[in-house]
Amino acid sequence: MSVSSICIPRPITPCPYRLADVQSRVCNLVPTSDYGGDSGFSPRESLLARNDEHQRSKNEGVDTKSGSNIKSLTLTQDMTKSVDERAKAAAIVLNRYRIEYKNDWDFPQSILHSQAQIQTALERDVPVELVIPAFPFKSSNRSKKVLGPLPDEAERLSLLHLDGLCSAIADATYSETFLTIISDGITYNATKVGLDILGVSDQEVWRYGQRLRQMAKINGCYHLRFLRISDLVGAEYESLRLNETLYLSRVSEYRSILESNTPSGFDVSDAIANDPDTTKTYKGYKKFLISERGDRANISRSQMERENSAIAKAMILRGKVNVKLKHNKAFAEAIKIKFPDSIRLSIHSSNDINKVSITMLPQDNEIVMTPWHGAVVRGVDASISMSHAILIPAMTHDLVYVGGHPSYFRERSDLFKWPNLEVKFEYLYPCGISITPADSTSTYTLSMADMQRVRILATYYSPIILRGFFSVVLLKNVSMHFNSMVKINTGKQKKTTWEPSTSSAPQSQLSISRLPAQSGAGRMLFASSDLFIRYLPLAYPISKLEKIKWTYRHPGSIASFSESTPLVVRHPIRNSPCIRWHQSWPQWQKSGASANISILNGSQGLVPLVNSLLADHRVCLRLQGQEGDIVVVDNFTVLHTITT
Repeated sequence: MSVSSICIPRPITPCPYRLADVQSRVCNLVPTSDYGGDSGFSPRESLLARNDEHQRSKNEGVDTKSGSNIKSLTLTQDMTKSVDERAKAAAIVLNRYRIEYKNDWDFPQSILHSQAQIQTALERDVPVELVIPAFPFKSSNRSKKVLGPLPDEAERLSLLHLDGLCSAIADATYSETFLTIISDGITYNATKVGLDILGVSDQEVWRYGQRLRQMAKINGCYHLRFLRISDLVGAEYESLRLNETLYLSRVSEYRSILESNTPSGFDVSDAIANDPDTTKTYKGYKKFLISERGDRANISRSQMERENSAIAKAMILRGKVNVKLKHNKAFAEAIKIKFPDSIRLSIHSSNDINKVSITMLPQDNEIVMTPWHGAVVRGVDASISMSHAILIPAMTHDLVYVGGHPSYFRERSDLFKWPNLEVKFEYLYPCGISITPADSTSTYTLSMADMQRVRILATYYSPIILRGFFSVVLLKNVSMHFNSMVKINTGKQKKTTWEPSTSSAPQSQLSISRLPAQSGAGRMLFASSDLFIRYLPLAYPISKLEKIKWTYRHPGSIASFSESTPLVVRHPIRNSPCIRWHQSWPQWQKSGASANISILNGSQGLVPLVNSLLADHRVCLRLQGQEGDIVVVDNFTVLHTITT
């Protein structure tokens, strides 16, 4: 099976607006300190740190792979937008990441409050800051729930997901955006009320946190910062001065401060009975403890229930303890004191009044799971789910190792078995797969690649990036590439009706990157139809969009006119719904041309909705090409373009 069209794209060139020192506020998206380290630099220091680190990584051969394709990118923006408009756009982004998201216009109190915080930051010309307590440690139930004590594919996906949230807010506001992650592991792994709360050693907590920081750095999560509990109960940025030995010697002191300052008068039972957020947290903890602690020999069901109830209350109480700051506020208040202007995020479901409850990673589960409580399961149909490790059958799934450690489960398929070639597959975020020789010294050529498997993979995982395969010289003419908007079937006059113009596209496209893009500059963008559909608002289910038709007018283009194009078409092989669209742009965005899109049989409000979802960081892969990359895409399952 051959690829139906081959296209050699123009070289990807750097974007001039990436020069942050030349045009302020257009793309002032410098990274956080030391790629997600424990402290913050000024914007100028951050930019220099990123450039220095990138150069060191190149010199030392550090492989940043999928991380390098996630660096923040702000496309050319309409700088006439007011502060109010930018703050509202950012609030819509944040709303879409909520656990209970329904529609863009359904703003709970937490989002309204966040919008006001964002607007204040923009008016003060300071970065937008978010904060979340998360990533304590891997579940203590290593035999049934998780794959080991260290971060794995679940954490990698989560970090990229959270970094994408920050990038999306930065795109909406034209402002730097950072998320501070407070690792709170030591609050849950010591004796309380006569019970061992979770039984994870302090050393495991430290090593989990350190590996998490390394993972954020390798994957280019520049918007993420990390702090420990020690930074709340001790001196400012105390965790910067800690190594493992010093941390272990002081952790009891940190915990003692927390325990000795329990707020007087706080009745956990009363809070569970009368505070909706506490009630939800309590029920969530109890459900979690059933699987976390597992079956205990010689313990009755009623005794286990009593113990789990006591532990859940202890966990809530530990979360409410005071720290010795200005006014001995509760732990939740300590975060407010340290981060008074930051948007407070939460991993737990809530009533979305005081905190924004967000999903931690993309998953097809009905009940969302945090990355440290399960293992990632990747289906051959590109689905992503979280599950307890013991539930995944060895007969149908392979356990994939990364860096010598078990990382995730992959549904078994011959698509991942290439005869006579040793290759490795890396999943990109939010879509796509990179295929590289398992041995970097291998001299595989493109002609050796199994293009039949590549094309089948592309129907589910587009784009497919073949990296490290030597190109071969094509000695004959190749077919001209026609994408969905270039090849047009001209309208025809029938006896009684007019058959409108429609687009006709080949199923697959193959591109070769002849030159590398400069770091942080031009990108190839791929928007997945599957992910687009996953994140649709409730008011616009795919069944409704399948009835929509639109028109396209582009003065000066080869394909200047399309009379009636369906928004959704069916894939010729999968029969899955696929988005067919051409993003609109004003004349100021592209010299001498404009693209005008109109909905024929629905609200024109669909145009900005579709445009924004296609650019959503949960939907659109921003790939920085390397010299020699071979990119294969399925023209039905993804929409694609480049930045120049």
